[in-house]
Amino acid sequence: ISETIYMLHTGQGAASLGLVLGVLALGVPAMGVSGLVLWFAGRRSRPRLRGNHPANGAATILLVGSEGGSTWGFAATLQHALTTAGQHVHVAPMSGFEPARYPQAERFVILAATWGEGQAPATAKGFIERLAALESVPEAPLAVLGFGDRSFPAFCAFADEVGSRAAAKGWAQLMPFDTVDRQSPQDFARWGRALGAALGIELTLEHVPTPPVTGRLTLISRRDYGAEVQAPTTILRFALPEATFLQRLTGRGFGRFQAGDLLGVLPEGADLPRFYSLASGRRDGFVEIVVRKHPGGLCSGQLLALKPGQAIRAFVRHNPAFHAAAGRSPLILIGAGTGIGPLAGFIRGNSRKRPIHLAFGMRHPDSDFLYRDDLAGWQVDGRLTRLTTANSRGAKPRYVQDALRAEGAELIRLVHEGARIMVCGGRDMASGVAEALTDILAPTGLTPLALKAEGRYAEDIY
Repeated sequence: ISETIYMLHTGQGAASLGLVLGVLALGVPAMGVSGLVLWFAGRRSRPRLRGNHPANGAATILLVGSEGGSTWGFAATLQHALTTAGQHVHVAPMSGFEPARYPQAERFVILAATWGEGQAPATAKGFIERLAALESVPEAPLAVLGFGDRSFPAFCAFADEVGSRAAAKGWAQLMPFDTVDRQSPQDFARWGRALGAALGIELTLEHVPTPPVTGRLTLISRRDYGAEVQAPTTILRFALPEATFLQRLTGRGFGRFQAGDLLGVLPEGADLPRFYSLASGRRDGFVEIVVRKHPGGLCSGQLLALKPGQAIRAFVRHNPAFHAAAGRSPLILIGAGTGIGPLAGFIRGNSRKRPIHLAFGMRHPDSDFLYRDDLAGWQVDGRLTRLTTANSRGAKPRYVQDALRAEGAELIRLVHEGARIMVCGGRDMASGVAEALTDILAPTGLTPLALKAEGRYAEDIY
């Protein structure tokens, strides 16, 4: 099956869509075509692990919780080092955790990233629930290593929760919980030395991050704002790259994306990408982001220096937690500054004209009213129901949370109608919005936390 798909991807042979669907349907009737495609796409996100020992004979069980794939790279480095040291290591996703599969286990090691505001990453879905359901934990001790970004309040929150819940169940510790900040090879090497000491072996972890697979994006237009308020900001629109059949089939690369997904940009001179929320979907026919220049910012400086015709290297990371879910229930979109990007994308894509209410905060309408003309046009054609703005500078300064308080009764009405709230922008803004909404919704007995549990409150904050 994978050979046939590879042939389609590379253009070799006479393979066709009918052939690949026929092979899929005949070969895996239980999984189905769509299920196998998703499985195949998921497999491609992992590195090739040579010498992965069978689960039933491994002494070291290495479980991985990864969202974008980088944690799998660290797992591959650890597996290679342990195998070289004579260990029998089995590597698997956390989502498949089942102690009975590992009868020879002498230790468990978990490498877990944190997704969003403390959620489980893609390959760790269901792990907490499986752990809670165990009548007894494995006798083999456990080590947990978290991966995250210390600038975020939820730094390694999911991994920390895994460690805490395991300890509460009585699972013995192989070594104390530890963390790796921003994919630091130095943090990983330090932890590796401690793991080696716990195992009684010399363990050297020399991790070299695998560069993401990027595509070339050529700038076709830019709209500049913010110079008057010393906050240069631009809307960058890139030509939509061609997608291979395999990319369209699996949704990888630029084969499938929508507003709210992330564009990873690899700046020149850097090993790690910077991420920007997409203001467009593939159906729009272009790739668009909103970027503000940060003092000393490597990536933002390079992006704001781009001229039409110049290109960058980038890739798409799907972000399903911040998609405008289908349906007719109202959307309440709240953003400030560059946070307007994905929100504008949701409105642009609202061809079915569901009720959308936007509250947008800026410094001054004469300098950084991003998408001003677009928003006016979307109101005229029914894609945007209501627009509320807040200017933090000028004669009557106010912030977006102040605008929300002024429209509290309308917000309550929309929430009663099943509205979903989506917030995008800076961390301080998001905190102020959550506080304002807590006060506004108090008479109803609802809170942002309760709405989040229902899937009706989503944040994309930075």
